[in-house]
Amino acid sequence: MTLDAALRALADAEARVHQLEWERTRLSLRVKDLEQQLASRAGRPAPAESAAASAALSFFGEEAAAAGGEAPTDQASLGTRRRAIAPATSPRPRGRKPLDPALPREVIPLPDPPEASRVDVFTGKPLVRGFTETLEVLARKPAVYFVKHYERTVWVSLAKTAPLATPWPASALPRSGIDASVVAHIAAAHFVEHVPYYRLEHQLARTGVALPRTTQMSLMAQLETRVAPIVEYLKREVLSSDYVHLDATPIDVCDPARPGAARSATVWAYRARSPDPARDGLVWFDYRATKSPVEPSAVLREAHYRGVVQTDGAAGLDTLGAPEHITHLGCWAHARRYVAEAVEAADARAGPYLVMIDRLFRIDARARRLSATLGRDDPRRATLVERLARWRERFSLPLMRDLFTRAATEIVTLPPKSALATALGYLLGQRAPLTRCVTTPGSSLDNNPVENAIRPLKLGARNWLFIGHPEAGPRLANLFTLLENCRQAGVEPEAYLIDLIAALADRSPHSIADWLPRAWQRRRADGIASN
Repeated sequence: MTLDAALRALADAEARVHQLEWERTRLSLRVKDLEQQLASRAGRPAPAESAAASAALSFFGEEAAAAGGEAPTDQASLGTRRRAIAPATSPRPRGRKPLDPALPREVIPLPDPPEASRVDVFTGKPLVRGFTETLEVLARKPAVYFVKHYERTVWVSLAKTAPLATPWPASALPRSGIDASVVAHIAAAHFVEHVPYYRLEHQLARTGVALPRTTQMSLMAQLETRVAPIVEYLKREVLSSDYVHLDATPIDVCDPARPGAARSATVWAYRARSPDPARDGLVWFDYRATKSPVEPSAVLREAHYRGVVQTDGAAGLDTLGAPEHITHLGCWAHARRYVAEAVEAADARAGPYLVMIDRLFRIDARARRLSATLGRDDPRRATLVERLARWRERFSLPLMRDLFTRAATEIVTLPPKSALATALGYLLGQRAPLTRCVTTPGSSLDNNPVENAIRPLKLGARNWLFIGHPEAGPRLANLFTLLENCRQAGVEPEAYLIDLIAALADRSPHSIADWLPRAWQRRRADGIASN
């Protein structure tokens, strides 16, 4: 056999292996789907595996993996050990889920039946008390708006010096005649539930409250002015981290120069990634009147940013900031998305690419699952980044090189406008930033964290459709920054805003850092625990 023939045979064998792997993945997904259907019909949970335990066995059992010569990404290779350590799962209780015991209860005793009917129909003797039955149902009271009527005594001097009086409560806004609770409700309804101002106006009118949309917008403008120091602090915290996820979403805005017309603006989202829990996951939104990538580049240069910036493959985002100061990473999730579209288009040649990309994600996913199970003081946490880097060098890099080689060879044989050609074109066009996703220590393979932060804003735009005036764009970005950080921290936004508005009006002695959503949540939890 000649050398060329041997190479062709080897290439055919590799293609066959990838095709078989794709078929195995497809069949395993089908089997899992059937198991879930059978479990749901039988009224019991589907078979589950202990992901955290398998991650611990595989990720910290690197020496055993190295001895085998391949990455332990095959689910079957750990099947026996998983079954041995998987906890026994008790059957899921049937019936209605109990109501939350933390909800307030209103005890309503029902009147007894009429005395004349409390007679045994067979013996004619009166019935006696037996036992008490209870029934709990979830109920709702309509929102109650009321007027807080404050009174204070003003002390004056006969010498006509300055009068003395007790200050008004910090939660009351005297000039607006509105309490902080109403402002917090409007902000949460508009920027969390994405209810347009005119719908809020109608909802309030049904309760007898006249609060025009112009007044609501004026209250939001006042709120933005008060929280501006906190938003600026969040911006500095995000841009002072050494790893930023960046993405943009277009927003329609009314054009004053063309009445009745709208133009496209952009809200850029910056999300910090940091080993510091206080900084990790902080989000900052920046409104810009254009879609040009020059805008975020200027922001990064102005902040003297140095570190990693991760984006998708949009044009111009690979030249952000000063090149000698910024490491640009791509997004494997976008690459996978295009390949998945080719698979959905019934192109069998796309299957092996999807299998190879999924392998890259599985290696990193085990590290993330294990990290979630470890405490902050666990000594193994310090070795996660180092071990993941070694795993990537040993397993991910060869797999990625094979993926790019296969794509470069096959793309020349595809119709230019086919789904697979588009997917491979994106993959090869983003080869450098995608490679840096694997070679940069502690990096993420995708840009999904910031896309998840943008999603509520994009879904909300389906309700309010556009920004009414360009000057309202920064207000949208600033207030959404504050409330999206509440969502990221799991903070109830109305309770947080009520405390924040009162503290800002009262010039609370706490520092700005103490009024970030996570810090407020910890301080509130400590106060509840101490009480």
